Amino acid sequence: MTFADTTTSIRQLQEQVTGRVITPEDDGYDKTRRGFNLTIDHHPALILVAENAQDIAAGIRFAADNASAIAGIAIQSTGHGQHIAADGALLIVTSRMKDVHINADTRIARIEAGVIWEQVVNAAAPHGLAPLLGSSPHVGVVGYSLGGGIGWLARKYGLAADSIRSIDLVTLDGELRHTSATENSDLFWGLRGGKGNFGVVTDMEIELFPVAKLYGGDIAYPGEAAADALRFFRSWTSEAPDELTSSIAVMKLPNLPEVPEPMRGKNLVIVRAAYVGAAENGAALIQKWLDWRAPMSNSFHEMPFSEIATISNDPTEPVSTHYSNELLNELSDDAIDVIVRTMTNSASPLLITELRHAGGAIARVDKNASAIGNRDAQVYMQLAGFAPTPEAKDNVMAAIRHYKAELHPFLGGGVYLNFLLGEEAERRAKDAYSPESYARLLALKAKYDPENLLRYSYHLVTSVA
Repeated sequence: MTFADTTTSIRQLQEQVTGRVITPEDDGYDKTRRGFNLTIDHHPALILVAENAQDIAAGIRFAADNASAIAGIAIQSTGHGQHIAADGALLIVTSRMKDVHINADTRIARIEAGVIWEQVVNAAAPHGLAPLLGSSPHVGVVGYSLGGGIGWLARKYGLAADSIRSIDLVTLDGELRHTSATENSDLFWGLRGGKGNFGVVTDMEIELFPVAKLYGGDIAYPGEAAADALRFFRSWTSEAPDELTSSIAVMKLPNLPEVPEPMRGKNLVIVRAAYVGAAENGAALIQKWLDWRAPMSNSFHEMPFSEIATISNDPTEPVSTHYSNELLNELSDDAIDVIVRTMTNSASPLLITELRHAGGAIARVDKNASAIGNRDAQVYMQLAGFAPTPEAKDNVMAAIRHYKAELHPFLGGGVYLNFLLGEEAERRAKDAYSPESYARLLALKAKYDPENLLRYSYHLVTSVA
């Protein structure tokens, strides 16, 4: 793939930007292009490491001017949200745009496109405030939030997308636009759920919440207890207050040296939760599990919000996994039987099925407030397997297809956008929305990106080939 005048075009772009332009021949190309999930091994034609909104605008104009040689535009911050390989594209990397400003009086954080949740947590904590981050503080704020964002405060305060108050972005005409509920409101509606389909976000304002402490942690049970634990989780969550957000995971620990020897190859059940409110009330809710059965381990305690990452202990280094998701309206006995049978099958390459309890504030938001759909789902189910090689990935994908076929009678038909990967990000994105919202998103796509330059976000079907 070549430009009409490669050397001149790239040199002109570099002269226009403060950031760095990187070609496949340059030092740092492999490190910069790589995302967090190593199964997405993409090779963009060119990388622009942006320092500001003007750099992003210059990159967009460059891609439009070289549309015959550039295979669209991809956006990357931490790389956690990269789910379609951007081969031959212009990759705009925003990771150096790191400014965070906290207004404690209005409880608003203004963040640039490359900010990760850890920065916001640390900046907000001295004011007794907290953002609606997910399970990992190392994920970028923008991509996570635009896809929905279900975290440990979700049942109390909603999805991360619900906390967005304004978004600044560069659209495909190279213009910087401010969007909010009162300005460019159609675009503001679509960005929250439509992710990177309409432009490249430069800044965002998000609401913070008065949470200085919480009661949280996890408890572990042996895999033999999985069926009973899932049924108890169903009963326990049916009476849970909105202050409690929780999940239950059936895990198959790999037979690797990194895993403590007594646990290698074993099945576990992990119950995780966060309670926003008085610690004694949270402890009373967790006591029901302790009364049900003595756990193998119990880490629940009152903690400062800044320690919220210890609940999930997500990996901080890049990994090779393939994952998928489904939404359930209820966790039936028959669905539980399929989950347990699959996750305790030693031949299955799947390592985890995690069920996140939804409802609460997630479901109370007006369904027309943003593009995000499926707010009535009660359970978000994520499933994943280790995929260090193409063969292993194929095995995981086959196992997921078989798993979902067995679960099909119990599924609601919807998906959660942030848990889609690869071909599903193209084929099933439609299932993340209501039909009415999807039609509105298609109209926005036709208006703001008629040439489908931003083709590496979650797929909106248009007339563009």
